[in-house]
Amino acid sequence: MSRGANLLSTPPERLVERSLRLTPEKIRRYASLTEDPNPIHLDPAFAAKAPYGRPIAHGTFTLNALWASVTVTFGAQALAGMMADLRFVKAVIENDTVTARGELIARIPPTYKVAIADSSGAAVVEGQITWPDSESVGR
Repeated sequence: MSRGANLLSTPPERLVERSLRLTPEKIRRYASLTEDPNPIHLDPAFAAKAPYGRPIAHGTFTLNALWASVTVTFGAQALAGMMADLRFVKAVIENDTVTARGELIARIPPTYKVAIADSSGAAVVEGQITWPDSESVGR
């Protein structure tokens, strides 16, 4: 049995926390990788006129902190069987650090209430992750 499947049979109370600093350089590289050149992410002059006043990170980029948290807790194979119901609730300004955390709310199937918070502690992403078919993870 794989590490992920074994941990999912007795899931820990909390996910291992993981943080990610969203620097302008990382945001530029993410924009290039995803072919998303929206100036709200890349152009300080454009972003200065927008509601946040500064460039913001791509919402999907912030999710990498959660994926890292799941991977460290269960192993990369656990991502394959995971279902996520997530909401983006706040933008993340460049150079901020986001931290993902999760608390077990059900053992069968393994389900976690998750959040990604910015450096002030405000939630930027909220929701749940679950493994509806946890017995097949890692096979």
